[in-house]
Amino acid sequence: MTFKTGKIVVANIPLNTLISIKRILMNYKNILKTALLCCFISFTSCSSDDENDTNTPEFNSDDYLYYISGKINGEPFLFGQRADATVLDYSEPGFGNSITTPCAFNPNNGGLNYAAGIYPSLDNEARPEIYFDFVRFYLCDPNFNNNAAGSFNDSFPVRMYDLATSNNSISGTTGAVAMFYAPDATNNMTRYGSLNTDQSGNSFEITSSTNTSNFAQRKQFIEGNFSFKLYNDLDSSDIVEITEGQFKIDVFFD
Repeated sequence: MTFKTGKIVVANIPLNTLISIKRILMNYKNILKTALLCCFISFTSCSSDDENDTNTPEFNSDDYLYYISGKINGEPFLFGQRADATVLDYSEPGFGNSITTPCAFNPNNGGLNYAAGIYPSLDNEARPEIYFDFVRFYLCDPNFNNNAAGSFNDSFPVRMYDLATSNNSISGTTGAVAMFYAPDATNNMTRYGSLNTDQSGNSFEITSSTNTSNFAQRKQFIEGNFSFKLYNDLDSSDIVEITEGQFKIDVFFD
């Protein structure tokens, strides 16, 4: 039996059955809401993960004898030599750090710059070169009582460092650090350096410093962090920004 109320037709269905149907529909509705909520959370979580994915190469620093890493204009890089490599990939070249002639010519205000960095193997040389310049880390003695070798290993203590605006051995920023980079070590026309009056956002820190000298070589093994804006030597509007930098390198008194 059925009856009409206006335009609505109500079937002659037992009340208990109607209640059961209503409960089932409500349960389905709640399940649907829950499923939609889970999908939304999963989507936003994935989106967040994508946004936070920096594509920074994962590596264990202990796997490398020495390296310099970071991001160049947001793109990750890692230049170094793996401990288990069977061929030379990158080297730590000598930079003439033991040359003390500036003190002979400028005993009153001269100083010595030390350098350390990474250079590609000669078998595949057309690759990036990157290094630091430690400006006037030794100051000449006006009485010519110089002993740069004796104080070399004490020149790199653990701390934050000033940033050089000039690396001139006479008038440069004493005890400060500069950075230099070339995308192709064989191309002298495209090179970048941090020597600029604007050092905002730049930093250099040594977090570990160890005397690793032996009977044949005086050297200091340093680790730390850095960030630098580097300017093209020929076009200062061409800027390379290195961020999230890390290094583990030797400084040689060669």
